Amino acid sequence: MLEHSAASLSSETIAPTRACEVCGSLRTERWLARGRYWITRCVQCGFRFLDPVPSAKELRDLYSASYFAAGGATATGYGAYLEDATNLRAMFRSRLRYLPLPSPEGRLLDIGAATGHFVEQAREYGWDAQGIELSEWAAEYARTTLGQPVSCTSLADANYPDEYFEVVTLWEVIEHLPNVGATLAEVRRIVRPGGHLALSTPDAGSLVARLAGRRWLGWSKVPEHISFFDRRALTRLLDASGFVVESARYAPLRVPLNFALDRLIQTVGLKARVPLPAGLGRRGVWVNPYYDLLIVARAVS
Repeated sequence: MLEHSAASLSSETIAPTRACEVCGSLRTERWLARGRYWITRCVQCGFRFLDPVPSAKELRDLYSASYFAAGGATATGYGAYLEDATNLRAMFRSRLRYLPLPSPEGRLLDIGAATGHFVEQAREYGWDAQGIELSEWAAEYARTTLGQPVSCTSLADANYPDEYFEVVTLWEVIEHLPNVGATLAEVRRIVRPGGHLALSTPDAGSLVARLAGRRWLGWSKVPEHISFFDRRALTRLLDASGFVVESARYAPLRVPLNFALDRLIQTVGLKARVPLPAGLGRRGVWVNPYYDLLIVARAVS
């Protein structure tokens, strides 16, 4: 998407359409234009978020089958999600070690489960795991192809019992949510005291993001990314929602080699691509760009 002219990118105080989710302030300023959207900065606490928020229909339309096969390391969606199944499984297995060991019949909910690969790995690990996913295509794939219990529903509509789950996970999901506070409140309701919430999200306060400035790729993920979190904002939101952060780290990612190279080239501001043979380009590699923040938080009474 095209940015506005450089002159229009200067900070401009505006009347917001919604309050800051972190501190509740209505004092915001336009920070960066992306097509018809603005990434808006809260003057009070510095949190950045999309304004206006895409409509419910726009979000439903966004997460169609094409979102999972965007054809490369593009700004929106995934290059070839299903072709990365081996990498996804390896990465999700690695993330299970950050969670507590499953208790007998310990229940786990994966929110934004996509095609069900994390649910699959969690069940193999010993969890009584299930998932929810807004994309009808992805949820159907999880059920019919992988045989995993993934429902096409929102968290609000799922209506789980109080204190039902031992663990809830949101892998690369929280930044997509139009109402983060309400989601975290509902997660706290369905997690038992002493249970855990684990999430990952791009860190807008990471060294990579700060060095790249407005060229950081994270600012281009519009309109799919609605909130742009840093560690301080997430800690504050979790604390207000009844969670205490137990650990925070930059988690490694397992990605195809061609994706890793494309992202590296884009990050340094080049346009050229490095052509690789198909077999080599799809080979998985572990990378840690030190911006994918993984937080594990405990539900307190």
